[in-house]
Amino acid sequence: MLGRSYRWVLMIEPLGYRVHFISAYHALMIGYTANYAFPRIGEITRCGVLNRTEKIPADALIGTVIAERAWDVIMLGILTVTVILFKLKTFGKFFHEKIAIPLSEKFHWLVSIPLYGWLLVIILVVSAILLVLMYRHAIKEYLLRGKIGQFSYGIYQGIKSVLKLKRGLQFIGVTFFIWLVYILMTFFALKAMTPTHSLNFIDAFFIMVVGSYGFVVPVQGGIGTYHAIVALGLSLYAVSWNDALAYALLSHGSQAISIILLGLLSMLTLALRKKTTR
Repeated sequence: MLGRSYRWVLMIEPLGYRVHFISAYHALMIGYTANYAFPRIGEITRCGVLNRTEKIPADALIGTVIAERAWDVIMLGILTVTVILFKLKTFGKFFHEKIAIPLSEKFHWLVSIPLYGWLLVIILVVSAILLVLMYRHAIKEYLLRGKIGQFSYGIYQGIKSVLKLKRGLQFIGVTFFIWLVYILMTFFALKAMTPTHSLNFIDAFFIMVVGSYGFVVPVQGGIGTYHAIVALGLSLYAVSWNDALAYALLSHGSQAISIILLGLLSMLTLALRKKTTR
């Protein structure tokens, strides 16, 4: 979480605000704790907390959070391709049978759309893009009017700020460091249990990537979805279903408890700080 806090500070810099690292950390931990109450509410919560402590517009902060999630999706895609290349036959089969096929079945209706329907969609999208480009100045001026417009424009500015990072190499380095820590956490958790003790670093890499997809589903802290997909991943190594679920409970539970405790500590710290400044 320290890495994510520092990365968020780097993302806010182009907005013209200097953020204290400790404030970003407390906001992030409170947001992650909130995710265990309601799915995805933590993203808004941490922006609200930092808005109060650092007086930064919440809409611009939401833009940086959206950009941050986009980077995480890109990294997850890169790591997915990488781990498949390490063991193409084993891992490729898993992603095809357990992820690609279920997703294709869920969205099978897309295949039934006739060719002229797709052509119509393409024409509409291209036309919309051309209209936006032609009237971008008028649209920008209109968006700046009213609270909804200002809020939307603030999000846009937050996303755009990532393209103006002053310390881009640090941002990329911290991003890779964050995901490396996730792999190491998975590796040590696997080594802590007898049924999974024989798995190596590449296997931990695979389980980490698989488990990450469990957090993509909008449920509280990946509860249930993480356990199911990790258990499926461990089934490739002839780990029994009960042992696989036990590992998932150990891994997810220890992380959840740590986040909640640290989040509550951050809440207490900010509450005491606010009390002493009165």
